[in-house]
Amino acid sequence: MIEDSLGKRKHVVHYDTEIIPSRSEVEEILKIGYSLSTSKQKAFPYKFYVLGPDKNRSKKLWDMAEGRKIDVDREAYGTTPDSEEYNSNPGLYHLKSAPYTFIITPRIAPPNPHFKWHFEETNSMWQLEDYNFVNTKNRESCAIEIGMCAKAITGAALDRGWDVSYNVCFFKDREKWSFLPCIDFRPVLMMTLGKGKSYFYERLIPDGSFKNDPKFNTSPPFEDIFQFIDNE
Repeated sequence: MIEDSLGKRKHVVHYDTEIIPSRSEVEEILKIGYSLSTSKQKAFPYKFYVLGPDKNRSKKLWDMAEGRKIDVDREAYGTTPDSEEYNSNPGLYHLKSAPYTFIITPRIAPPNPHFKWHFEETNSMWQLEDYNFVNTKNRESCAIEIGMCAKAITGAALDRGWDVSYNVCFFKDREKWSFLPCIDFRPVLMMTLGKGKSYFYERLIPDGSFKNDPKFNTSPPFEDIFQFIDNE
């Protein structure tokens, strides 16, 4: 059941660098997640760049994510890495030790034969082959589909005893990603996969403080998120 698989997800702080899934295992997980995903007009207008173990590259990815966090804090509070108030974000540490990292971006997506015929027959514009549309105007709907696929991949990974974590804290400037020349569009999501060694929830200790006690690290009430409009 979905509760049994997705209910096991925990945000990783550090991955085990000795226990690494094989490429075939990762490929199986991705294929299952893909098969369970859906997309408007079967376009799947996104691409997963699958990065294997590489400590130097992982450090660059963490530097980028932490650098974005630093910029936000600098703009809001004037905090810099040299400030006494500076603390690195443990929620980003998983990027440094992850055996596999997925960089997920939009992509140019031509139609399949059925929809190519349909759009030509109805004089409709297939916008997913237009670079400017894909790069600037389709990012929100693309992000929704990426999220659905990422969740399906999460379930497949958890079912096989692996862990995943996510990150959206990174620079939006495409030039900041120049160390990955394979990427054509700025990313929407980063995702890591491996065997968790330590998790965020383990940093929380029941001590009655807002800082450390897990009872204060809560999700919003159901009613704040879901509102039924029609009466019975």
